[in-house]
Amino acid sequence: MTKPGNFPSLDQLDIRLIEELETDVRQTYKDLAAKLEVSIPTISRRIKRLIDGGVTSIICLADARSLGYKYSIILGICTQPGHEIDVANELAASSHVTIVYLCTGQFSLCAWAHFRTARALSDFLSNEVKLIRGVLTVNTMLMLQEVKVTSRLLTGDIGPRIPEYSEYGLDKLDLNLIRELQEDARQTNSQLARKLGVNHSTIFRRMQRLIDKNIILIGASTNPFALEYDGVATVGLKCDPGKIKAVAEAVATYKQVQYVGIYASPYDVVFWVAFRTLNDLGDFIREELGRIRGLKEVATTVNYKIVKMLFRLPDLPPIVVPLVKLEPPPK
Repeated sequence: MTKPGNFPSLDQLDIRLIEELETDVRQTYKDLAAKLEVSIPTISRRIKRLIDGGVTSIICLADARSLGYKYSIILGICTQPGHEIDVANELAASSHVTIVYLCTGQFSLCAWAHFRTARALSDFLSNEVKLIRGVLTVNTMLMLQEVKVTSRLLTGDIGPRIPEYSEYGLDKLDLNLIRELQEDARQTNSQLARKLGVNHSTIFRRMQRLIDKNIILIGASTNPFALEYDGVATVGLKCDPGKIKAVAEAVATYKQVQYVGIYASPYDVVFWVAFRTLNDLGDFIREELGRIRGLKEVATTVNYKIVKMLFRLPDLPPIVVPLVKLEPPPK
């Protein structure tokens, strides 16, 4: 039996397994079996079922600036009626773009893109985006700082993610290690050592340093719809001068918030939040955000269809994670 969206039905063992994977995705099947008091083959079958069913993805996210991308942007685009999907597909075809989703609210669709130089960003906006048939307006939001990035949904996160890219340069081994982890984040240190031609202890030290400095994030990313969430919203906040960082850090404390960034745009802070019902989203905006000092204005869009989602940056071989296409919510 499957749920709407063709997700497999989840039982309590699945939920406990997802929680364990969120906590430490590189645990061995033996360790997971011991914790959950089932057999190793059961763990193996369950993990394969979760991945093949689109419930969970094993990912390694890398910080864009650490890999030389100085400019990360969100595009909020309004289109002519009926052109939303065509515009989204054209944007998704760009090598610069990692995320495209259709939404309701202020924008018809949003896209995330990364660039190494200001010239590349300018060329993309002038020669690609504005020439797409059906585009009416383009709102460019430039990321200044990431405050929270997490793949966790059930277990919450241990704190904000602030990459230390200014203090740590990446060499060839680091880059090759990141590539391997993005191919399969559950590879053992011994497997990685053999592939990269170094010893086990070197892999351990390099990986731990990348994680400790928040240059990579290894985790299990679970589709909120598979956990019976109604949706995900992108929220933009305008703040009082001098309160932007405090507002961003306050928003980042909520478990259901998976991303928070500070931006140079009409919105000072942009974040993603998963919600179980539209009423829950409304309560979160009115009550929870209403308690945060320094917050002036809130703009919310509901993401209803993922067109493209890459868990890696453009110059690494792409791994495309299949996501269920959703219909727009009823008006």
